[in-house]
Amino acid sequence: MHTAFIRLKVAADVADRAAAAMPALAAATKTEPGCHTYEFYRDLDDPTLFHCFEHWTTRQALDDHGTTPHVTAFLTEFGPAIELWESNHATAVPAETN
Repeated sequence: MHTAFIRLKVAADVADRAAAAMPALAAATKTEPGCHTYEFYRDLDDPTLFHCFEHWTTRQALDDHGTTPHVTAFLTEFGPAIELWESNHATAVPAETN
């Protein structure tokens, strides 16, 4: 399982529009092969900062997600207003077995 944590900060004048577009992006993404979880969260201290939590079967599935029409449309609309894009990729630490 491949996990991605994304921090996305947008310009204040588009933050509400970006937030309104995120549910449709998430819904389309959840239909993609290999997607297990795709959720957006809005930061409580900074309403222009969003967090995206993703679980994918493989890194390749995540990489393929970046080329989909719904991601392209979102980035076309909001890309110029993105002020920060940080991504961290991880894999779960296996649970201890006895």
